[in-house]
Amino acid sequence: MPFGMFRSNYSPILADFGSSGVKLVQSTVGDLPTIAAAAFLPFNDEMRTRPIEERFEFLGRELPEVLRENHFRGNRLVVAPFSQHMLVQHIGVPAADAERAESVIRLQIAIGLGCDPDALIVRTNHVCETNRDGSPKVEHIAFAMSRDDVMRYVSLARRAKLGVVGVHGEISALVHAFDHVNRRGEDDNIATMYIDLGYGGTKVAICHGSKLVFAKSITIAGRSIDARLSELRRCTVAEARAARLAEGIKPMRIGVPTSLPSAGAMSADVDNGMAMLRVATARAESDNNSVAAMAATAVDRRGAGNAPALGAALPADTARSVTMESRETVENLADELSMCARYHGALFRDRRIDRVVFLGGESRDTGLCQSLASGLRLPAKVGDPMARFLVNGAAPKGLPDAQSSHPGWAVACGLASSPTDL
Repeated sequence: MPFGMFRSNYSPILADFGSSGVKLVQSTVGDLPTIAAAAFLPFNDEMRTRPIEERFEFLGRELPEVLRENHFRGNRLVVAPFSQHMLVQHIGVPAADAERAESVIRLQIAIGLGCDPDALIVRTNHVCETNRDGSPKVEHIAFAMSRDDVMRYVSLARRAKLGVVGVHGEISALVHAFDHVNRRGEDDNIATMYIDLGYGGTKVAICHGSKLVFAKSITIAGRSIDARLSELRRCTVAEARAARLAEGIKPMRIGVPTSLPSAGAMSADVDNGMAMLRVATARAESDNNSVAAMAATAVDRRGAGNAPALGAALPADTARSVTMESRETVENLADELSMCARYHGALFRDRRIDRVVFLGGESRDTGLCQSLASGLRLPAKVGDPMARFLVNGAAPKGLPDAQSSHPGWAVACGLASSPTDL
């Protein structure tokens, strides 16, 4: 009987495996969820460069003690695996094969990887009907992972006396972190671009309300910028990273609102390679006020003040732009993001992206976010999915920087709303 009551009051242990370390969260469930336990198990600079097998060995030694010290409860575990273990790909399935789309997609991915289709676990997300090369197709987003890699996490969990009950990609999880914001039917009219700026990679999701319609993983990220700075400044990557964050961070504290900047207020355009994006998104600039009004209406439905998970608007402080040393790398990332926006525009010619929400640990670098947002010409915020929980209760001792925003914890928070279907 107590075990049954426990299961109804707490989520499973939620684990986000990232390039910087593993974020662990456990929440209460109900209308006013709180964070019951949290911890961050970091990788040092040397561990980040080591083979992934060594990281698993390190986690196998450290994870049980971290769970015990931070008072995690139960033995169920939901995992967002390392990004290199999850393939994300858009695939157009011929309309004639629409009813067996999952098997067609599994076969296409297996052929591309040169493996047995039965060696893969594939989940698909229907997007829309489209037309490619004159033939009707159905657009899907495929998330694929090898069964052997899934078993790595199952084996790691067993060492900590846990059982894996769910495995979800980072993109799927971060979208779930905003389910509560997009729960009304009219929210489907708002298209949001979520940009998760990590250290090892950047994840992009575009949603119509809570429906995922575009997903992509980009290799350019914080590590790419630090490597370039390290080369130019002739210092270590760790020293370059510390200097970049010190130059670019402007702390955003919980409960300190800022106004939503219009696209016209954003300057310091990203130069070469962005001309097509400016033309394609120029019409969004004239509608920023109406978009802000739509967002305000959505917030008003949920009560007074701003939706906590959407976080704070980026300050229109053009003095904190990226350095000339990192401009080329940032422009490359901006070009990738612009291609994501154009792909979405090709799929949905009558829809445009209304707003950008930055997430991930690297979104603490406000200079980086400002540069990317100015190129996209869209109102932008730095999200904080953790705030949804912290407004209902105190932060546990294991949560770093409890008084600051936590955009890097979006995936871990989203796992709380992800299904336990493994």
